[in-house]
Amino acid sequence: MNAEIITIGDELLLGQTIDTNSAWLGQNLAKWGIHVQRKTAVSDKADAIVEALETSLNAASLVIITGGLGPTRDDITKHTLAQFFNCGYRTDASVMAHLEKLFAKRGRTLLEVNKLQAELPEACETLHNAVGTAPGMWFQHNKGIVVSLPGVPNEVYYLMEHEVLPRLQKAFSLQTYEHRTLLCLETPESILSKHLSHFEDELPEGYSLAYLPQFNSIRLRLSQKQQNQAEDKGIEFWFERLQHALGILCFGVGDISAAERVAQFLLDGSWEVSGAESCTGGFAINQLLQVPGMSACVQGSMVAYGNPVKRRELGVLENTLKEHGAVSLESGKEMALGALKKFGSDFAFSTTGIAGPGGGTDEKPVGTVCLTLVSTQEPKWTAVEGLSHENGLWIYQKKKQIPGNRQQFMQRASNSLFALFQPWF
Repeated sequence: MNAEIITIGDELLLGQTIDTNSAWLGQNLAKWGIHVQRKTAVSDKADAIVEALETSLNAASLVIITGGLGPTRDDITKHTLAQFFNCGYRTDASVMAHLEKLFAKRGRTLLEVNKLQAELPEACETLHNAVGTAPGMWFQHNKGIVVSLPGVPNEVYYLMEHEVLPRLQKAFSLQTYEHRTLLCLETPESILSKHLSHFEDELPEGYSLAYLPQFNSIRLRLSQKQQNQAEDKGIEFWFERLQHALGILCFGVGDISAAERVAQFLLDGSWEVSGAESCTGGFAINQLLQVPGMSACVQGSMVAYGNPVKRRELGVLENTLKEHGAVSLESGKEMALGALKKFGSDFAFSTTGIAGPGGGTDEKPVGTVCLTLVSTQEPKWTAVEGLSHENGLWIYQKKKQIPGNRQQFMQRASNSLFALFQPWF
């Protein structure tokens, strides 16, 4: 089954809002055996919406529209669809009851403009939105199905899972897919592909391996269509073969980020962690704290940007800063040791570098970063370049050159920092 996505809103075209809905829809529709062949972004104008809808209906049997269902004048999707399907409006009593209950719970007055959310085109089936005010709409067209959803991401997710998918499963015989994902860090896609060439040659028909790079991480997604052959060993067998083929290049199993993998390790071992960040400005510890439960592991963190703070709060020596500079493995080590002592954790990390766009030198160009991880715990692998044992502590350091703008630098530097935890896995 083929599908197309239409996103509506000037804010999407102006870049004021990032379209995360299409990414989620693409990922999840694929799991349900629905192939998204195109997505289109259009402005809040009726003629643009109609043109995109006609084009999509000529190419796909399912069209999903997101956005433009709010109560304000610039939200015209509902009215445009009523005109497109040549129908009037009806008042949906269930939507009105939901609005009254929701506004009463929030202690707000249900205004006339809000009540308009219950006025729906006569040609549609109501998709109940339990997590928002705008219901979704399901239209049956002679060329296919049109589904109109609000633009708020959590409302899109709810409506797709609880309203749209059950109807699609009832209306169509969907060919399901199985997916398994794992995460690799610090290995270029070309090298990874070469390393896995024999594995890919062995994959039977109906399986595929996708490389999904983002910053300096790559997700590998193994996919299997619905099993048709009795001799097929199944996706779990091939996923185990994939992990075996990768060996230590596999950083984590599942559709997870580098921060989530490190958080999983810390939570499983009940380890405490702290940080001292300069060039990443707290980005790394923020990534960890987005994982539920990490309040049990994170003891504290410090953005130590200026040299006086590095000296006063972390005990970085004046001679170290003068001889090697703030951006150095020597200063980074003293920062991490200072955080370990200050917060009394099992692990402590530090970042110091030049995020740019200015501040670089011939010796230390923009993109230079020094990463340090120190721990009281012995790693499982000890024969690792950059890993040393000093005064009862394990110290793992790397100096890297990272490309990209300031925001990309922070993401890549944090992923490289998280990669330092792997010897302990």
